Formats: sequence, C-alpha cells, structure tokens
Amino acid sequence: MAASIKDVALKAGVSIATVSHVLNGTRSVRLQTRQRVLAAIEELGYSQNQAARNLVMGRSSLLGLIISDIRNPFFPEVTAAFQDQALLHNMDAMVVNTNYDAQRTLNSVKRMIGMQVPALAILTSQIAPGVADMLAEKKIAAVYLDLGRVDRYIGNILLDYERGIAEGVEYLRNLGHRRIAYIGGPLSLHSAERRKKAYLETAAELGLDPDYAIDADFTVKGGYDACAKLLSERSPTAIMAGNDLTAIGVLHRAYDAGLRVPEDLSVVGFDDISMAEFTQPALTTLAVPRTEIGKVAFEALWAMLSDPGAEGREFRLGAHLVVRQSAVSPSAERAAGGG
Repeated sequence: MAASIKDVALKAGVSIATVSHVLNGTRSVRLQTRQRVLAAIEELGYSQNQAARNLVMGRSSLLGLIISDIRNPFFPEVTAAFQDQALLHNMDAMVVNTNYDAQRTLNSVKRMIGMQVPALAILTSQIAPGVADMLAEKKIAAVYLDLGRVDRYIGNILLDYERGIAEGVEYLRNLGHRRIAYIGGPLSLHSAERRKKAYLETAAELGLDPDYAIDADFTVKGGYDACAKLLSERSPTAIMAGNDLTAIGVLHRAYDAGLRVPEDLSVVGFDDISMAEFTQPALTTLAVPRTEIGKVAFEALWAMLSDPGAEGREFRLGAHLVVRQSAVSPSAERAAGGG
C-alpha cells in the first residue's frame, strides 16, 4: 500500500502536523527536523494527496498561466521562467493557450476559477471586458501584460514598446537611412497598435515619410507578403519590423526579390527570439527580457498572495538593441533613391 502521512511522521519521529508544515510551508520547522521528514518522505516514496491538500488549505497550489500562442517563439522562455519560479515555491503552473481569442481567454479564466487557483498570470492582450474585476471580486490575484491598471488583486507588467521601436528607428536613421519602412502587426492587438504609433511618432520627429508603414499579422508569412507589397510600391533602404517573425519573413522576401541584406536592404526586428541570431544574416533586433517577464509575473502574484491586502504593483520592463549583421549604412546610390 502507498505510504501515508502518518507513516512519514512515525518514520521521522515527529507529529503529523510537523510533516504537514514541512510539506505545505505553513510554519517554520527546524532544519534538522525538516531534513528527517524529507528523508522519510524519500525513503517511503510518499506522494502527497493534492486534492486533499487543497481542501485542507482552502485553495489550490496550482497557478494559472494564460498566454496568447504557445507556438510563438516569444512564449517558451516566459513560460519556463514562470514554471521554474512556481516550483521553487512548492507550486505548480497550468499553461493555457488562447490563440489571441478573447472568448477563449474568458473560458480559460472560468475554468481556472473552477479549479480554485489562488492566482493567475494572464499574459495576453486579448482579454474580455470585466475579467479583471471578476477575478478581483473573487479575491483571485492576477497579473496582466499591458493592462495599464493596478488595484487590489490586480498587478500589471508594462513593456516599453515605444522606447524600443524608437531606438530601432533611430539606429537606422543614424546609419544614414532616410526611407525607413515599418511592417507591424494586426491593430486588434494593443501591443501592435502601440508599436505602430511609436514608429509613426518617431518618424515624424526624425522627418521621415510616415507612408512607409504597413500592417501585417506578426507571422513569417505575413512579413513575407507585406514586404512583397511594400517593395512593389516603395523603395525603402531599411525596414523596421514589429517583431522578429515578421523580420524573418522580410529576409526571405528580400532574398526572393534578389535584394542583398544588408547591402541593398537593412532589416531590424523586435523581440530577439532564440532563432534571431541564426538567420542569414544574423538579425539586428530589440531584445525583450522574456525570462524576466516570466519571473516578474510570478513575483507579482507571490507578492499579492503574501500581502493581506493583496495590493497589486506595476512592473516596467524595457527593450535594448542587439546589433548583429542585418543593418548597415545604405550605399550612396541607394540613399539617393536609385538601385
């Protein structure tokens, strides 16, 4: 028969309550006693009844992590960092993918509520109205990505897309580019809207033509198709992409069009996903601290769970330029509008 908590207590020479405190972290236990309990657990092969633990504690040790697209290379590092932090705190994380669908996000939230999760990280911009208030009313801590609001049971992670996009455009301008195009994402995404607005504002400040902006869908194919359309109508010397997948699509289209990158066309991406340094040429991009996003998301939830008032906080994260090989100064002929 499987070992019970009573068996562990007898083996370690302690009370059942002490074993429970070691397992659940509900009270400080002397180091030597803790080690005896852990040794007994390992020797007996004891496995805690999670359902019973949830009933006793009145809440689950399972946290929710809701992301937009598990296939997007942006999210694996975020997810891994969040899960690592949860495990370090004797908690688990359930990951749900919404595919940028607000209704799926709402359904996922409702399932998490039914599972009695104490906290949720909702790292998608597609959120149905009222979700934040619904979770707060149920006293479930939640941290959001770019929600723009902080309250009891509500934390927020703000990514500085504006400064990142501006830095990328300014970098290309300082290299000597005057015709700098922008390929962004679907404006139904708040993050895509903010990035495009940042490009337009930076272009205006630098005296660049704002008509070089085009919307896509943040995918490789979307970047490829948008670049084809852009090159048929304009002759940019550089393209600032709203994310790295778009930039990779641009690299492929430039190759198919017989353009050399960076000699004929410079390209800058955004996100610094893992494959960015392995494109040909290696992609210059704005690095977003994805591991830090995962860590901060957990820290925000843990802080609310540890605070009797459950007061949320806002965490601000920036992006920094990573210079590789996909952007150089334009040739005199290209800069003048020829070739």
